[in-house]
Amino acid sequence: MDGLGREDLPRRVRVAVLLAMGQPTEEIGHAVGVSGRTVRRWRQDPGMRADVRRVRRSLLDGAVAAVRAGGVR
Repeated sequence: MDGLGREDLPRRVRVAVLLAMGQPTEEIGHAVGVSGRTVRRWRQDPGMRADVRRVRRSLLDGAVAAVRAGGVR
């Protein structure tokens, strides 16, 4: 997926990460080996929505911590 070892994560976890990052559903499907339709269906699942929110919060928390540490200008 990105050379960072995420290929070992379950498909639905990878989908949640990519959705949180704003990737298009067709690209996500291609990246994880499912159809874009499957990604759209999974995106409607309340559990997936919660996962995407958690990932977004984690990404935001990391960005805020980087800014506070002076790592981003």
